[in-house]
Amino acid sequence: MANTIAYLGPAGTYTEEAAALHDPEAERAAYPSLPDVVAAVDANQVDLAIAPIENSIAGSINDIVDALIGAQNVHITGELLLPVDVCLIALPGTDISSVKRVRSKAEAIGQCRRYLSEHLPDATLEPYDSTAGAVESLLASDASTAALGPRRAAELHGMEILAEGVQDRTNNVTRFVVIGRQPPARSGTDKTSIVFDFDREDAPGLVYAALKPFADRGINLTKIESRPTGAKIGVYYFLLDFDGHESDENVQEALAELTRHTAMFKVLGSYPRASGIAH
Repeated sequence: MANTIAYLGPAGTYTEEAAALHDPEAERAAYPSLPDVVAAVDANQVDLAIAPIENSIAGSINDIVDALIGAQNVHITGELLLPVDVCLIALPGTDISSVKRVRSKAEAIGQCRRYLSEHLPDATLEPYDSTAGAVESLLASDASTAALGPRRAAELHGMEILAEGVQDRTNNVTRFVVIGRQPPARSGTDKTSIVFDFDREDAPGLVYAALKPFADRGINLTKIESRPTGAKIGVYYFLLDFDGHESDENVQEALAELTRHTAMFKVLGSYPRASGIAH
């Protein structure tokens, strides 16, 4: 197992919880941003990293997607599905009627819109770098400020939970990826994540030509997404997740056919699929 796992700090984030579930014995190292987490693995400062890549409500987390695209020496080596139970947290003794500001990571605010609209319709919403950081910041605030975050962060900083399970949907799950430098061996229950862009723009049938090799070989695509490259408007990366390992013969054939149409192509990782939701 890993000696050190990087995660998005500070202590008390959902990402730290995912890191502890992945390897309870490993030392955990907090980093201030998701790109920093990936860079720590890329630069051999830590053995592994844990990072959120997708939420069942908010969708993909672009910072980590972009960091993985740009990294040179890392691979996705595994994944973990973690249920998100968001709490409304404040200083001890706070009454919810006194709350005028709610702060948290933008994704957490987005996942709790219905609760905020019903219970705190006039509160100012303040984006923060992390859920745990938002909870920690309450130490320097007053009873007019609350945070959305994990139960662990509330316990860590001696805060009071005003309400729990305030996310809009009870099936709120975040998919975390394990990031390392060495690709794992084929397990037999694998999935592969790739990214590519095309060698020309706006030609009819480009996306069809990219997806056809997988359909022809019976490979199940589990995720298809486009992401701006940043070069200019209308130019995109395409991200695919599919069942199978890059060493499988049918996958190798499909990827070889796909790359004939691409300018940039990268396997982000072939790794064991999560067997279920972690608790």
